[in-house]
Amino acid sequence: MASEQLKRYVPLLAWIVVILTLLPVPAKIISHGYLPADDALRHAAKAVSGKPWSEILVMRSDFALDPHPGWHCVLGWVHRLLGGNSETLVVVSIVGLMLLVSLAVLPWLRRPEAWLAALLVSTVFVPVFIKRLAFGRPYLFTIAVFITLLLLWSRQGNQRPRPIVLLSTILLLAAAAWIHGSWYQLALPAAGLLLAGRCRAACSFLICWLAGSFLGASFTGHPWQFLAQSLRHLFGVFGEYSLARQLAAELLPSDGDHAAVLVVVAMLLWRARSPGWKPQDLIHPIFVMGLLGWLLGLKVLRFWWDWGWPAMLVWLALEFQRHFDGWLAFDSGKRLLLTLGLALGVFFGTTSDLESRWTWNLTNEYLTQDNPELAGWLPEPGGILYSADMRVFNETFFKNPTAPWRYVLGFESALMQPEDLAVVRKVQWNFGDLRAYEPWIKKMRPQDRLVLRASWLRAPGTPNIPELEWRYAVTDLWIGRLPQKSNSPPSKSH
Repeated sequence: MASEQLKRYVPLLAWIVVILTLLPVPAKIISHGYLPADDALRHAAKAVSGKPWSEILVMRSDFALDPHPGWHCVLGWVHRLLGGNSETLVVVSIVGLMLLVSLAVLPWLRRPEAWLAALLVSTVFVPVFIKRLAFGRPYLFTIAVFITLLLLWSRQGNQRPRPIVLLSTILLLAAAAWIHGSWYQLALPAAGLLLAGRCRAACSFLICWLAGSFLGASFTGHPWQFLAQSLRHLFGVFGEYSLARQLAAELLPSDGDHAAVLVVVAMLLWRARSPGWKPQDLIHPIFVMGLLGWLLGLKVLRFWWDWGWPAMLVWLALEFQRHFDGWLAFDSGKRLLLTLGLALGVFFGTTSDLESRWTWNLTNEYLTQDNPELAGWLPEPGGILYSADMRVFNETFFKNPTAPWRYVLGFESALMQPEDLAVVRKVQWNFGDLRAYEPWIKKMRPQDRLVLRASWLRAPGTPNIPELEWRYAVTDLWIGRLPQKSNSPPSKSH
């Protein structure tokens, strides 16, 4: 009798175990001292600075609007509510967005442990996805919307969607367009619906996508300008380069992610032996979306990382759920034991410091205004920090969000003035050859600075640019300036 009463609580206990597993994961990751390497830093600094990008970057005049207005607005609210510095906002971004992705999946599952099973598979076979979940960047909001829309529309069949579905879709798409800015990416679910043979649903989704994108752009006050600028930004990212190595790693082609392919094949073989499983089940928008993301990823990796693998993870979770339905009773004690086992695997697997993924940044040293050893070596008010290294911008802006200087290279080379972009491309083409910096050196003013990464130099020691005087500022970074009339601290030897 007692065991029968306990069975009543198994479903509730399974939910509690899942939630108590997912909640502490980002906190444990942050406890290692982890900070992301790129965009999360500049998003936080932008919110703290309160300045438009034109006062932060030396940039083209035709990119007048903030490409992520909603995200900076949200971070600004958090900053005013909690106070704190840029690091506080990065922590909030990591925790909030990491949990949001799981929150997009769990309400659709009868058995939440199926999501733990899918996450465990990703932890073991596609660990880069777990790392990207902790990047704290607004693309994770778009992924959460993408997952929600896939699950919502895959349940509609090919019938006329209900008004509540249409309204919810428009609002979700509007929020994604406003927060992340990449409104064009969320047309992809329509492709999944179309390839799965749901033409009517695909057309309805596209109408919602157009309405939602325009609504989200309208929040900026300049809808047409915002939509057009987003497209120019998209094409600018892939313009003005000659070699693939001049692009960010996530824009390079995928190698096919063999481990992920093996996981999907293994699931297909396993499920094919289950009673009632039919090959026609694969003609499903979620599975088709996963395949499409994998194929497009062979051209640009982000299609796989941000669209294909998330869709496959949801498909894996649904397949695990179907298998668990036929194998474990809903109120079985074995179900609770399985959930506990999956929970331990997910927690240990995601929070382990595999290949220093959560502690790599602990040895970082930053250029900061409050460092007395750098007095006179950082740009002066109205100055420009020249660097061909995007990481220099992200880290320096993060630590100095209100600094009175601008950066020649910011978060995206497509925003640069053409003559400055040409310098960056030449530096990349020539593997950091110092002669590529000559156009910048010729136009530097006394208040400007040139920052070089020591590990990029072909020869050790002080950079061989005699027009400037140099200081080895922090680990791996040299700062160069025009010779000063006043006495300055002697340069450190490398």
